[in-house]
Amino acid sequence: MAELDYAFIADYARVDPSGTLTALGASYTRLETGSIPSSHLLSVAGRVKSKIDAPPVGLEVLVRGPDPMFTITVGAELQRASTSVPYGDGKLGLMFAITTVIPLVTEGLYEIEIRLDGIEARKLAFEVKLRSS
Repeated sequence: MAELDYAFIADYARVDPSGTLTALGASYTRLETGSIPSSHLLSVAGRVKSKIDAPPVGLEVLVRGPDPMFTITVGAELQRASTSVPYGDGKLGLMFAITTVIPLVTEGLYEIEIRLDGIEARKLAFEVKLRSS
């Protein structure tokens, strides 16, 4: 069974061809915006540990706003890459970075749920506030 090693939100993240994870503006819990409604470029990134011989891992990221007006779901299948290096304990790390634009429809708490093979692995959140002038 795959396990989420770590995950965070960022302004931008990507997995480099070498297999390393690059992130900008990572691990925030508060976002100030000049206007609402608006939009925000959001990345969710991290690493999943999986057995070397395991099948691909289903990754699903759900983003929910404070008002249940929307849920955005983004999915991917994580599998061993040519850059994946086993840890020595029969497992390897599968890096991921998913980037999408989300609507900021109101102030409040925006929650991100990360699921592995359909099972909740982690919840992240950030609060959106309207910037005072």
